[in-house]
Amino acid sequence: MRFVLIRHGQSGNNLLWAQTGGSTGRHPDAPLTDLGHEQARRLAAAAADGVLPWPVTHLYTSLMTRAVQTAAPLADALDLPLRGSLDIYETSGPYEEDEVTGARSPHPGALRADLLALSTRLDLPDAAGADGWWRSSVEDGWEISAARARRAIAALRSGHDEGDVVALVTHGAFTQHLIRALLGIEVMTGWIEIVNTSICLFEDDVRRPGTCIARRLGWTPHLASDQITE
Repeated sequence: MRFVLIRHGQSGNNLLWAQTGGSTGRHPDAPLTDLGHEQARRLAAAAADGVLPWPVTHLYTSLMTRAVQTAAPLADALDLPLRGSLDIYETSGPYEEDEVTGARSPHPGALRADLLALSTRLDLPDAAGADGWWRSSVEDGWEISAARARRAIAALRSGHDEGDVVALVTHGAFTQHLIRALLGIEVMTGWIEIVNTSICLFEDDVRRPGTCIARRLGWTPHLASDQITE
């Protein structure tokens, strides 16, 4: 089986952090910036031109707005259904942040109608309702996110054939956990740079069952140097 991990394009919160180094004024479910949309368009065009080494057979997206906005042109370029996933959202989930105390409270996420308006190819789970899709408290702690990543990868493996190529449009911090889940790394103190719309490629080793190979990490063949953002 093969996995293609893709981080969303630059969001308003990414730009806010780049400009201020803080989160004051952040949006609980930030959409893409103009540059983020351009990054997503370039990703889709590169995929249509065959930049990926394997043809994607299944495409999933986080239900955070910035991820769906990134995945929508990619689904069109690949002529694939876009499957909404409740498992690959960013660490902590969607949340409001008190600008004085820094306390976090859960946000319901985008409404079903708003998500469907982003792509005619989007197939949403029933849990993505008219009033949003997030029903839990703020996800607190790296081990909780790591366990979720392991569950997500296990579910994908059980739900797909060995020859499938599964692409996930997800998030920067959560990609760290997905990478560790794929490679069987229980604890890693370092950090892998995953810039906006960068691509990570993983392939199961047919010669060594149970072993997954990282073919590319943080790959951006579709971006010019001045379009790379964190």
